[in-house]
Amino acid sequence: MNHTHAFPRFARAGGWALTWALVLGLLGATAAWGQAPGDMPVSAWADPQAVKRVLPADTVAPILRPPAVDTLATVRQRGVLRVGVVQVAPMVMQDRSNNYVGFSIDVARRLAADLGVRIEFVESWWTEVIPHLLDDRTDVIITGLWMNVPRALVANFTQPTASEGMYLIASRPLAAQRRSLDALNQPGVKIAVSTDPAQQAVAKARFPRATVTPVDDDPLLVVTEGRAHAAVVATLAADAVVASAPRRWFLPSPEPLARTSAGMAVRKGDPDFLAFLNAWLEMQRESGWLLDRARHWATSTEGFR
Repeated sequence: MNHTHAFPRFARAGGWALTWALVLGLLGATAAWGQAPGDMPVSAWADPQAVKRVLPADTVAPILRPPAVDTLATVRQRGVLRVGVVQVAPMVMQDRSNNYVGFSIDVARRLAADLGVRIEFVESWWTEVIPHLLDDRTDVIITGLWMNVPRALVANFTQPTASEGMYLIASRPLAAQRRSLDALNQPGVKIAVSTDPAQQAVAKARFPRATVTPVDDDPLLVVTEGRAHAAVVATLAADAVVASAPRRWFLPSPEPLARTSAGMAVRKGDPDFLAFLNAWLEMQRESGWLLDRARHWATSTEGFR
């Protein structure tokens, strides 16, 4: 039997090469159909009723973060928690022995104790406390820092540590006859306010006829020195502030001008540290300790000088 007749004629004439060429061509077509729709060959079928898709011309490449620092592990290895603070009653104050006291101080000290590390307070001012955090001079801000959008764009806030009110506290020597908010909303009245944008906005909206002046100093110090008739002050309880110096200050209204939440702030890019702080705050809230400290500093005059 002649076995050469068992193969097709085209195989004997180099047909195997043609067969493989056809197979490879089909594989290439299959791979092309498996690509993204925008890369499909022109000859591929398309639904004639489909809406034509146009890729956006202003597509921006994803912005990648640099490697993140594990703040929690760094703090524990260093053995020191660096806390950014700004003096504002009753969150952060100094007593007659120049020791830090206040609601935020209690929170910071308890946090350091639970971490098993020492604490270092880095005093700053409102315009510098966040830059100090971003420059790695501090690990966390615990000072009654108000939450707002501009701050949240550059730092991450924890859940609130406290809710504060914005009160108007007036000078007894300069404004004793002006016993209401409306009486202080008059031409010729000077109201000192922090450089914080939120406080300035509230003060200007509530006292449009008075002169609202942002100051770098403590607004209450400006009132005490006779440079303003009243000051807008953010505090847990204005009664405690006034009770600390009843001959200098009085409260035209017991109602706050506005309320806002304060929280800790940390650098962006470290979700583990943020998650730990939120869990820690929740435990302090559930145990009742956080509320107890807030109640204490809402009525205490400790630290006022």
